Order: sequence, then structure tokens, then C-alpha cells
Amino acid sequence: MQATAGTGPGGRRAFDGEVRFILQAAMALFVYTVVIGILNGTDLVDFERKPLLAHVHVGTLGWLTMAVFAGSLALFGEGDEDNRLIRYMAWAAPVVVLAYNVAFLTTTGMARPILGTVTLAIILVFFAWAVMRARVVTLSVPHLGVLAGLATSATGAVLGVLLGILLASPDSGISTTVQDAHPATMVVGFLVPVAMAFVEWVARPASVKERATRLGQVQVALPFAGGVILVVALLAEIDPLAGIATLFEIVGLAILIVRLGPALVRVSLSSGTARFAAFATPFFIVNIGLLTYLIANYIEDFEAAPTRLLLAMDHSIFVGVLTNLLVGWIVSMSGARRPAWVDSAVFWGLNLGVAGFIVGLIADSSPIIRVATPVLGLALLTAIVVHVRGLGDPRTTFARPTPAVV
Repeated sequence: MQATAGTGPGGRRAFDGEVRFILQAAMALFVYTVVIGILNGTDLVDFERKPLLAHVHVGTLGWLTMAVFAGSLALFGEGDEDNRLIRYMAWAAPVVVLAYNVAFLTTTGMARPILGTVTLAIILVFFAWAVMRARVVTLSVPHLGVLAGLATSATGAVLGVLLGILLASPDSGISTTVQDAHPATMVVGFLVPVAMAFVEWVARPASVKERATRLGQVQVALPFAGGVILVVALLAEIDPLAGIATLFEIVGLAILIVRLGPALVRVSLSSGTARFAAFATPFFIVNIGLLTYLIANYIEDFEAAPTRLLLAMDHSIFVGVLTNLLVGWIVSMSGARRPAWVDSAVFWGLNLGVAGFIVGLIADSSPIIRVATPVLGLALLTAIVVHVRGLGDPRTTFARPTPAVV
């Protein structure tokens, strides 16, 4: 048997159990985010700040960051199957993140920055390991995007710890600029490079074995640099830098469209996993468009920006782009047999639901939001139930998705 990316000698897949555990735990945690989203979006429950903060952080840490850990193990794990440290980190990560999010749900005290520091340590281990493994693997666009995502995730975690200390002890001397810099790091610096990785991986599964071209390298490098520049702009309150950061994000997205656009427009919308990448790309455009508008109009005072537009920007990247891509990635790996209509129901429910939700936010229309929210939520819950089971099937392979239908 020929070994694929992430497989060990004789075709044995590296970190198979760890990837399975991380993804199943991530989807289990994601249930909280989805349920709170349904209840909040339909106005059935008016939540206080703590449950909503947990809603956000379970989504970013429990779902998206865990998926990046899983992706890094699948991409960088070949030939390092006996690395006990990274195995321990993989098993510890969901447990630590769960405890961290319980702290968000229950307290504003020092428990948050303490558990945030432990989470930061795990992220740093994954990043350092991936950097070392980068010396011996073929660096594709997915590899580069995950590396950039881990780097900015570590930066975001540092800022998150500082913000936690500031909230627990307002007299700590920490600058209040971290209140804007932390979310910007996660929404722009972290998620955009990760999206660059997974859109390539889902649209072109074989890309994980191809060395990134110069254009592919620039496609990842520009959004990564843009995220760093934006964080510096917010921390140092240098507003003109934010415009440069936005330009970098726009050019990176333009390169993605030039490179993958011709293939994505030919994708079948009736079956296959590449359709998740095809639909994620327009949400990517919406996200960068909203980012550009908000920075152009509110960089001097983000608190004046309409909350609905900030939420639309966040959900366009969290759900429209990343969750779309991750569900497509998991669908492509799952070995469990299921009727084709199940994947189609998830695909259309997810995409129509998030599109309606974003339109409702931009238009400031509560009726549209109340209709779109349960459609989106039920699609995500269906995906979770189906794929938590499917990932346990012995035919599931984490290294390379099944070839996409284009």
C-alpha cells in the first residue's frame, strides 16, 4: 500500500486516533455554540454576556482551533508517529479548551487567564512541532495556511490572556487596546490563513502533496502579514496601517480566486465535497468586503460600528467560510455509509441558512434572522450527529480527502 500524506510505514496512518478524538470532541463542543445560536437568533432566549462569550469561544477554540490541530496532525504527522509529546497535547487539547470555556461561562476572574495560559502552551507546542516538521515535508498551500494559522492563533491566545487579566484586574496596567486587537487577531489573522488552507484542501485534495507555487505562497503570506499589521495598528493605534492590512487581505483573496476560480465554477452542486469550497468562496468575498467597509469607516472608533455588521463579518468567516470548509473536509474523510441526500441536506441547509442570517444582519431584519437561524442550526446539528459517528468508521482516512467532484 502506498503511504499518503500523514501515513506511516506500511500505510499506517499517523495520529489516526488523535485526529479522530480531536474532531469528535470539537463537534461535541460545537453543539453548545449551535444551540445557543438557535435560541438567541430566534429570540427565544435573551442571554447574558457570559453565555454569549462562551458561545463565541467554543466556536473559535472548541471547534475551529481544534480542527486546525487535527489538520496539522494530518498534514505534518508523516514519519513522526512516535512523538509522544504531540500525542499528549492532542489528547489534552479538547479537555483544556472545555475547561477554559467553562470559565468563560461562569466567571470573569483569574481562572480565565490561567486556563488561557494553559491553552496558549498547547497552541505553542503544536506550532513549534509544525515548524520542525516543515523542514521534512513538502510544503503545500494547505501546509502553509495551517502554519500561519497556528502562529496567529498563538498571538491571539497571548492577547486573550492579557485581556483576561485586564478584565479580572482593571488596575493591572494592561492597555485597553487589547480589547480590539484580540478579536481582530482571531477573526482576521487566524481565520483567513486557515481558510486559505482548507479551501485548497477541499477543492483540490491532491494539493496536499504538491509544493506550493510562488503564487500560492504569496496567497497565504499576504493575509498572514495583513493580520499581523492589523494587530500592530490596533495595539499601537496607528490607523493608516489598518488600510495596508486590508489591502493585503484583498490581494490574497484575489489570488485565491484567480488560482481556484476556474475549477470552482465548474463544481457540481448536486454531489461531491468541492461544492463546500465553491460556496465558501463567495462568503470569503463578503467577509473581506465587510472588513474593508468597517475599517474604512470605523477604524478610529470601532465601538461606533453597527453591531449587526460586526456580527455579519464574524459569521461570514466563522460559518460561511470555515465551518463550510470543515464540514466539507469531514464529509470527504468519513467512511460511514449514508444516503446521498443527507450530505445534500446539510450542504444546502448550512449555506442557505448562513446566507439568510448574514442578509438579515446586514439588512437589520429580525424576521429574516429568525427564519434563517433554525435552518442553519438544524443543518449543523445534523452534520454533527452524522459525522461524530462517521469519523469512528474504520474506513475513515484523515490524510487526504476523497477526490472532489468538479
